[in-house]
Amino acid sequence: MAFPERLSWVLQGTTFSTRAERETTVKTQTKVICIGAVLLIVLSGTIIMAAFDDREGPYIYEVDILPTEPSDGDTVSVVIYCIDSSGVASAELHSTLDGQEWDIHQMRFYTCLCIAGGRWVAQFGPVSYNDSPQFFVRAFDKSPARNYADTQVFTIQVSS
Repeated sequence: MAFPERLSWVLQGTTFSTRAERETTVKTQTKVICIGAVLLIVLSGTIIMAAFDDREGPYIYEVDILPTEPSDGDTVSVVIYCIDSSGVASAELHSTLDGQEWDIHQMRFYTCLCIAGGRWVAQFGPVSYNDSPQFFVRAFDKSPARNYADTQVFTIQVSS
C-alpha cells in the first residue's frame, strides 16, 4: 500500500502534512524531554548537596544580657542574634543559679533579619546576691542533621 504524498498525522493536537514533519517533531520533543530530565536531575542534586553540606551549627554573632548589671531580685533577659545557611530552627537558654543544676528555657523568636536567622530571647531568674548565675545558649539549625552551636559559658555578677 503506497502512502499518499500528503498524509495527515495527529500528535498532541498538532496536524502534520507529511511523515517527515511528524518524525522531525517527535525527535525535537524527545530532545526537549531528555534535556528537561537532565536539568531536573542536576537541580535536584544541587538542592540535596546544599541541604546535606551544612555541617556546622548556626553562627551566634551577638549575645546581649539585660540588665547589664543585675541587682538582687532581677530577672535576667538574654538576647542572641544568629544566622545559618539552612535557617535557625530553635534556641535554648541553659542557666544555673548555683553552678550545679542547669535549667533549660526555650528561647522565643522575635525578629527576622534575613531568611536564615534572627533574634531570640529568653529570661531566667530572679537572681539574688548570694547566687552565682551562669548561662550559655545553644542554637539549632534547620538542616536534616539538626546541627547546633553553643556560646561560651557566661558568669554574671549580681550587685546588692
